[in-house]
Amino acid sequence: MIEALDPLFFRDGRPFTMGEDDWGDSIFPPPPGVFYGALRALHFSHHPKELVLANSEKDPTRELRVNLFYWLVGETRIPAFPLPLECVGLEESHCLVRRLARAKGMVSNHPLPLVLEAPVWGEKTFSPEKNLIDHFTLAAYLRGETVLTAQPLSDYLVGEPKVGIGRDRSTLGAEEHKLYRITMNRLKNLALAVWYEGIEIPPSGFLRLGGEGRVATYTLDSGEELEVLRVWEDQVPETRFFKLYLVTPAFFENGWLPGWLHCEDGDIRGRYENLELRLLAAAVGRPLPLGGFSMRPPAPKVMRRAVPAGSVYYFEIVRGRMAEVVRLFHARSVSEYRAEEGFGIAFVGVPGEVNV
Repeated sequence: MIEALDPLFFRDGRPFTMGEDDWGDSIFPPPPGVFYGALRALHFSHHPKELVLANSEKDPTRELRVNLFYWLVGETRIPAFPLPLECVGLEESHCLVRRLARAKGMVSNHPLPLVLEAPVWGEKTFSPEKNLIDHFTLAAYLRGETVLTAQPLSDYLVGEPKVGIGRDRSTLGAEEHKLYRITMNRLKNLALAVWYEGIEIPPSGFLRLGGEGRVATYTLDSGEELEVLRVWEDQVPETRFFKLYLVTPAFFENGWLPGWLHCEDGDIRGRYENLELRLLAAAVGRPLPLGGFSMRPPAPKVMRRAVPAGSVYYFEIVRGRMAEVVRLFHARSVSEYRAEEGFGIAFVGVPGEVNV
């Protein structure tokens, strides 16, 4: 479990050049690469002589892999995940899952055969972005439940603007035209659980997170058994429709589309190991430009546009069985870049209502 002691700042992918820009935009929640890098840095802080081996074949952290991460909210630290983006948010934090249906009376360049139809009309709604659901609610959603209760992530954040100015390194005085402002977030009853493997670190201590190397504490824990991981433990339903829900942002070769999907005879379909799948619909949020910084040699990582967490893809099984889908995709990374950092972790669910 990771708990921040200081306000945190995580940069988005936009340029921020001191002297030219005076406002630094932040993102929250941060991408999983932040915590992957923090774990690597923590290892090297306890083994500084090994730093010269970073990013080489002898890198002692080369087996590190982030398998899952989620938020711990409230005083009781309940596990929470992003609200699926296919939901329609109503008043009092109630959300309805949209129905899978055929487009009727619609003229569009929409490339998929089905759309996600709003179950209600004329009511005041809110965006599903930046909302959380607990792991029991998420498990119910994956089993086909269509009425969910969410809570805004902002309930657990306190914004703290910070004003700073660049300094001349030779005189240590302030430089002209280098005044800037950033918005930091102090976490309130909000912590993070990271499941990882591949390195050993002390059972507790401190680590640095985000911009300016702000301090957080961590404690190793065996981890609570999550309801969402037991969804298909006893019985896998025999259905030809399923959905993939992204817990974390994912990088795909073709932007919002995985590289193994191709257009065939007007359909978007592809083969994934022994499965043949057809993409029916998708609820995908705005792309996130994400990069990072390489530890050695010190250099920025390639900037790519990620599909945001909470995005949902609906598939039809053309060949194969649902049990194979669960084995290959449930609680696995589907990201085609930087999967070891925890990008693209997905859960398998079944549609609650298919109006086709």
